[in-house]
Amino acid sequence: MSYLNKYQWELVPENLPIVKRNCPKCNQKSHYISKEKFRVNANKNNIDIWLIYECEKCKSTWNMTIYERIKPNDINKYEYEKFLSNDKELAREYAFNLSVYNKNKAEVILEDVNYKLIQRKLEAYYINENELVIEIICKYPIEMRVDKLISDKLGLSRSKIKEKHRKGVFFINDDKNSLDIKVRDGMEIHVLKEVENIEVLQAII
Repeated sequence: MSYLNKYQWELVPENLPIVKRNCPKCNQKSHYISKEKFRVNANKNNIDIWLIYECEKCKSTWNMTIYERIKPNDINKYEYEKFLSNDKELAREYAFNLSVYNKNKAEVILEDVNYKLIQRKLEAYYINENELVIEIICKYPIEMRVDKLISDKLGLSRSKIKEKHRKGVFFINDDKNSLDIKVRDGMEIHVLKEVENIEVLQAII
């Protein structure tokens, strides 16, 4: 085995997804933005918990259901305390939880979420010493395709990225080895460490 450097690209969202829905005050479809706050309501022996959204035009609010008519003992105590304190990280997690949107029959827009890329240099063992390996960390759902990610990071056109992919410079560790798939957590991008690929390697290293 060969000892070589491995890189990690973490995609961190800079804003939250938007909900598109009818606004009763605007009388039209409007964009609703998460206020990153929860509403907790006790109803006899049950509890309702919502994530609060606000119309970007008229500021009217809409509550997206997280829990409905649930027993207090059925909620994780640690999470419940976060609901009460309007924990921003928990609000972010639910703002990216697609199953919650499905449950609420809400139209969520992920395409407008911007991400910043944090690169880390790791050390790992790999059999093929001629490859540089990039591990993707993406904790939240993302609509970005692999070719756009590589293009944005390396400053090369998508057509040039696809040409290098056809030549085997890039290899994606899945059955299709496709640049057209969406970026997902845990995927790996392999880059051949050859002299003719120096511009690609320099952009990464």
